Amino acid sequence: MKIKGDIKVTIHEKVKLWEKKEGINLFHDLGLSNNANFLDYGCGFGHYTFAASRFLGSSQGNVFAVDINKDCLKYVSKVAQDEGLSNIIVAAGNKDYSLNFSDNSFDMIMYYDVLHGNGFHRFTLFEEAKRTLKSGGIMSILPFHLSNFRDREGKKKVYTYNKLIEEAKEYGFININEMPSGIHFEKYHSSYYIDKGGVEFEDLERAEILNLRKM
Repeated sequence: MKIKGDIKVTIHEKVKLWEKKEGINLFHDLGLSNNANFLDYGCGFGHYTFAASRFLGSSQGNVFAVDINKDCLKYVSKVAQDEGLSNIIVAAGNKDYSLNFSDNSFDMIMYYDVLHGNGFHRFTLFEEAKRTLKSGGIMSILPFHLSNFRDREGKKKVYTYNKLIEEAKEYGFININEMPSGIHFEKYHSSYYIDKGGVEFEDLERAEILNLRKM
């Protein structure tokens, strides 16, 4: 908790402020219309969902928040209702990483902190993004723990952004060189850190977001 003058600013307040300001700015300058359709796959507690929802405002666009964690979806639904974010649609995800959406459905797909572990499922997610994104749509990736990734043969390699870009090219994507900073919110929700007294907003891990356009 930081103290500014006599006002205590909690991490919760800073996260909500991020969703309403910095988070919204992530979607500017990408050529997206206000009536775009977003998919936040692996949405977790919905911080990027809420930011995208506010970017769209009262337009005809929607944000589909997908996760296999039912508690996360309940949380996102409650916040959306409490904050009047009527353009958010929650949906359960599949364990095989396939998407229950038609071809050419989305203008932007967010894969934020879902390309983790051994990373094999990223190939399914790339294929599904290719299928469900409209022509010119954006696949946006916020990767963490790249050192844990493995290639198609299961060999552990130190991955880089350039390596991800090369893999995405195989699915018909090109890098559009817009790489703003995104936040890893895991510690904010971690029971381990909460039991220890929580973390400061400034201490949350950050990384660059990789934006790729479908050709």
